[in-house]
Amino acid sequence: MLLKPIRVMSKAFTERGRPEVVKIDVIPITDGQSVRLTFHAAGSQWRQGVWLATDTCIVLDGQKAQSMDVWKGADGESVDIVCHTSNGVLWVYNIWERNGRRESQLLSSGMLVDEQDGRRRYRCNDSGFETAFDKVVFSISYKDDAEHTRTT
Repeated sequence: MLLKPIRVMSKAFTERGRPEVVKIDVIPITDGQSVRLTFHAAGSQWRQGVWLATDTCIVLDGQKAQSMDVWKGADGESVDIVCHTSNGVLWVYNIWERNGRRESQLLSSGMLVDEQDGRRRYRCNDSGFETAFDKVVFSISYKDDAEHTRTT
């Protein structure tokens, strides 16, 4: 994995006076840690999702890979993901599908991240600088581990 284990901020939004917009987030995890990804809403004409990765592998529904795309289904839909890692990081960013192609990391894509009730909530933009960051809203929380009842 070529990504560094640090949060990456959006240079394009920072230049426009929005330094809080995250391009790639990192969540601290331990090897074997489970997280729950929950989709809350989407306000885009395009299919929306989340890209997740570790330096080792993640497991979702019996499938194992270093990175996975998880696409939004119904509002409130949750999936549990087991994370294996040697560097203690889960990488996260928003993705979308336009004209049959998966897209991500455009100049104007990004996420507003806040912590609520022991989970991280992400409000995302796919493209365009005039945005309410409502293209997809999802959260990630630690699952069934007292050590991870809070996010850092």
